[in-house]
Amino acid sequence: MNGAIDLEAYNKYFNDSEINKILDNNNKLQNEVFTACHGRYHAMFTVGMVEHILGSLSYDTRTIELGKIAALMHDIGNIAGRQEHPRKGAALAAIFLDDPALILPAEKDIIVQAIQDHSKGKNIASPVGAALLIADKVDISYKRILPKANIDHWHKNLLEIRDVEVHVSDKVITINYITTDKFSKDLLISDYEKGFKLPVMAVEYLGCDCVFRFNGVGEV
Repeated sequence: MNGAIDLEAYNKYFNDSEINKILDNNNKLQNEVFTACHGRYHAMFTVGMVEHILGSLSYDTRTIELGKIAALMHDIGNIAGRQEHPRKGAALAAIFLDDPALILPAEKDIIVQAIQDHSKGKNIASPVGAALLIADKVDISYKRILPKANIDHWHKNLLEIRDVEVHVSDKVITINYITTDKFSKDLLISDYEKGFKLPVMAVEYLGCDCVFRFNGVGEV
């Protein structure tokens, strides 16, 4: 790694006024259209989760930093509309990342690819992309529901998820949802690809086994 590269790149992007404006406006634009937060709360949850996953698997500091940058920006494409937001977000991120004093061209490619792939996981190409996919998909709880959203039956079920814990130990990543008594596990499982298939694919890319639990028990 080039020693001239600033190891505090994440902090510079975190404090970028344009990125923060996008994060703050995402939910304002979507509040009556889309159910889940894609603004600051979700961005920071994803940043922390990516850092936790990559750090627990002993990835180097720079890989973790690239993962945090990808997580921070992964949903900025929503500012241009929900449809194809990963592609739009990747294009916007490429503009923000066009500074070789902060990010090397090869690092930019890793981040842009991770953002473009974060919704469907069809082409996981790096640990950064895998960790981002996991972090994004496990964030399903009442904390993401927007206040004016039209709550359907499936999303009402998400109101009964109070939190999610991700534990990494001995090459096993355990995703544990903390729920109320009203929560329906079967209803969540019905959305198989979003809730389970994509995180499992990403966990396996990282060379780990994946276990889902609810309130610390069971296994899906």
